[in-house]
Amino acid sequence: MQEKKEIVKNQIEEILKARGEFFAELDRQVPKVAGTDVFDFAAVKEADLKALYAKFYSYDYSIRKLLPNVYEAFGVKFNV
Repeated sequence: MQEKKEIVKNQIEEILKARGEFFAELDRQVPKVAGTDVFDFAAVKEADLKALYAKFYSYDYSIRKLLPNVYEAFGVKFNV
């Protein structure tokens, strides 16, 4: 059980790292509405969608790697 716990801990750390990188890329490419933390997508003139997608895919993949452990722990299954 300890080995499984360590695997899940590492997967969660990967998710948090990938999430941070995804939002850092958004911060780099998308300005915020003045005085807020809200992204102002309407103000984006040009975006590097390939870089943005790469960060999103890494984040998404990290989550999907964790799902089998969640399914097992809670006896649920979803098609994602």
